[in-house]
Amino acid sequence: MLAFSLCPFAFLHAEDAAPSITVHQGEVVPFTMPVDTGSNAVVGQFQDQTILFFRSKSGFTALIGADLALSPGKYPLSVTVLREKLQTKKAFVVEVLPTLFGVETFSLPKEKVDLSSVTLARVEKEAAKFKDVFEQGRPSSDGGDERLWRDLFLIPVEGERAMTFGQKRVINGQDKNPHTGEDIRAPLGRIVTASNSGKIVLSGDFFFNGLSLVIDHGGGLFTMYFHLSEIKVKQGNFVRQGEVVGKVGQSGRATGPHLHWGARINGARVDPFSLVNAAKGVTTP
Repeated sequence: MLAFSLCPFAFLHAEDAAPSITVHQGEVVPFTMPVDTGSNAVVGQFQDQTILFFRSKSGFTALIGADLALSPGKYPLSVTVLREKLQTKKAFVVEVLPTLFGVETFSLPKEKVDLSSVTLARVEKEAAKFKDVFEQGRPSSDGGDERLWRDLFLIPVEGERAMTFGQKRVINGQDKNPHTGEDIRAPLGRIVTASNSGKIVLSGDFFFNGLSLVIDHGGGLFTMYFHLSEIKVKQGNFVRQGEVVGKVGQSGRATGPHLHWGARINGARVDPFSLVNAAKGVTTP
């Protein structure tokens, strides 16, 4: 049985091949459907996720993200244009190209790597909290515009980009999961701001991530802020683009002061700097 969320899209014949969209592993790209003015909404399906399209000056636009671990290949994107009593389906192919992420090697205190049963239970409980937040933030399938953001995404702190997104991590000689965010090196206590408007859906002190925040920007799009020294907002708060949310720290499993800035769109773990670039090309009415 074919599992489209895992297997490349290989069943189209040459004569009916669908138009393609190209994206690298861990990248976000804008994709616009130039539809007529009578269209009420557009909704997509990619990797078993509902894809939110929103009105833009060129038609209906979506941000398409490829998870950093999604195997290179061709995958189906199904798009439905909704009118009052009519639905038109269109088929596209998302071609995922490989990204060379590299390897990050460093050492940490033994208790931060070789976890006790008590610590492991804590880590699993915390991971479940993040999973629940991302599941609850999935967009609806009716094509409604659920965005909480309208402007460009901002880099949340001034500092040096470490270029660590997607890197395989080797800690104390042990292979670990790839790095799912980008580190921005900055002095302890430097102000961290919301990269865009949204709701604080998770706030707390976590074993790996330290003092952390997750902002839900609507429509399946989240940004994350880890290793803070202070949190300046509360869970449930709505924040505006550029609003102070915390300060740079080195809490949790960190080797020095920095902000771990992450992004997730429709379940895909993507480079937040790619999100910044993708949103630059989107203009809304």
